[in-house]
Amino acid sequence: MELLGCPSCLHPLWPPVTAPCGHTFCKRCLQGAARCQVCRSQLRIPEDQELPCNTLLSHLMDKCLDPPPTKLTRITRDLHHLLAQHQYEEAGKVASKAVLLAPQDVPLRLLRSQVFVHLKQFPESLREAEVICNLQPQDPDGFYRKGVALLNMENKEEALINFQHCMNLNPQFPEARQGIEQMLKDVGRPVPSSLADLLYEVSQYLKLSSVDTTALVIPIHSGSIDVKLEDNEKTFTEPSNNGLTKSADINQEQRKRKEPDVPAPPEKYRLNQEEDGSQKICPFSSLKDLLSLSDVECSLCIRMFLEPVTTPCGHTFCRECLLRCLDHQPYCPLCKQSLREYLRVGGYAVTALLVDLIETIFPSEMADRKQIHLSEIAELSNLVSNVPIFVCTVAFPGVPCPLHVFEPRYRLMMRRCLETGTKSFGMCLYESGKSFADYGCMLEILHLDYLPDGRSLVETIGRRRFRVLQRGQLDGYHKAEIEYLSDKKVEGEELEELQRLHDMVYQQLEECFSQQRGSLPRRVFMHHTSPPPKEDNIQASPDGPFWCWWLLSVLPLDPTYQTLIISMTSLKERLFHVKHILSVFLQSRS
Repeated sequence: MELLGCPSCLHPLWPPVTAPCGHTFCKRCLQGAARCQVCRSQLRIPEDQELPCNTLLSHLMDKCLDPPPTKLTRITRDLHHLLAQHQYEEAGKVASKAVLLAPQDVPLRLLRSQVFVHLKQFPESLREAEVICNLQPQDPDGFYRKGVALLNMENKEEALINFQHCMNLNPQFPEARQGIEQMLKDVGRPVPSSLADLLYEVSQYLKLSSVDTTALVIPIHSGSIDVKLEDNEKTFTEPSNNGLTKSADINQEQRKRKEPDVPAPPEKYRLNQEEDGSQKICPFSSLKDLLSLSDVECSLCIRMFLEPVTTPCGHTFCRECLLRCLDHQPYCPLCKQSLREYLRVGGYAVTALLVDLIETIFPSEMADRKQIHLSEIAELSNLVSNVPIFVCTVAFPGVPCPLHVFEPRYRLMMRRCLETGTKSFGMCLYESGKSFADYGCMLEILHLDYLPDGRSLVETIGRRRFRVLQRGQLDGYHKAEIEYLSDKKVEGEELEELQRLHDMVYQQLEECFSQQRGSLPRRVFMHHTSPPPKEDNIQASPDGPFWCWWLLSVLPLDPTYQTLIISMTSLKERLFHVKHILSVFLQSRS
């Protein structure tokens, strides 16, 4: 498949529409499609759904598929297809845009006049036909379209005059002859078989009708005609012939005036014509002369696209740039169209054609862009000097910490933690004057569920404790340089003494669970049947026994006091604090 070609029709993309799966097709090829012809993913695009064009790719196609005659060829092809499919409203829109592009193009105006008839906009069709007659007075098609419009407006005599003039210009015009014959039948006049007799019969009928045929057939007799183009409000002058040719020896060659004489496009242009009339895209080397780096820059970060995604409204951004905007509000950054459904579905498939185009035309620039991104990811992956800090509560080693993430800065933080592969961030308690406390605990993301509006439910578990050495900010959220904390190791008699203290405190905890129902300890631990098991080696973990941290997370303690215990690197000191807390609970009578 050619780079800028449609995978379905194999013609150059016109107009390009990007499907939700990330593949791009011509608009008419994608309309109503059930599955993508490239990846076979289900599309479910209704027949009547309006498919917005990919604005960026449309701009690139306009630059790469010049000159203008090529565009007119594509537009004319699309108009014929829309008329064949009876999509007259869409055909009207396309025809209007085409006439703005080429106001003097007679074939386009003929199609536009035809579209107006199908839309039952007969005055507009007549006005378009009159412009055609002024542009090319010797073209029979203009007078035929004028006759059709007048006939639909119940101006039968005037319609007959224009059909007659069309036959004078081209005796081999079957549609005009059929129109004349039907109109003569309708008024009860004879219908001769020979062309000369038929035209004579028309003349006799018009004389009896007292119609001034000269004024109707020849709109203007001056040496030049001024045509007011209603679409672009520009006036141009073109010489006219003195009188109209009425001889019957005009042959079929005059019908060729419907097709403009367009010179072959120079080789420098992107599009060439094959012998069979199909269009072929030139080698990629010429594309770099037509496109610049500014054509493939994200409008949000002003850098070359990286993982470009296209929104349902047709605008393209780097995936991360778009997600950061959606963190704040679910609207397109450019047109402000709602993207709530796009946000709900998720996925954000990369626009494959744009990726291929950039890597083909700008390979070295794309390699540099990726290298810069990898450097940024490596910097974000440093969990010592560049740790993201979630300021919320107190977390403990080994203890689950579920989070509901809704702030834009923390949405960004979660995505980066997943993208870097670390799946880790620091949790600290807020502290006035410092933004967050000096001590905290690392959390590891176990699972993350996105909600339809972009919020997320995150399952995390505590890992290592740390001390903050230096604070900073990155894209709205806090970061810090940290050092990890580990309990001091003891040996010999100190270890034996520490083991006895540990066993005694754990025995106190078991006693709390054996209290009578209704007592304070039982009410505190009412949702737990038993404490975590006691560990054999109390110094195996750098953070000490897990059951201590579990107990601190369950007890209703002041967060500042909890942070104080986290900062301790002596297991003995920490056990004394836990012993004191349990003693208070066991002594309480209420």
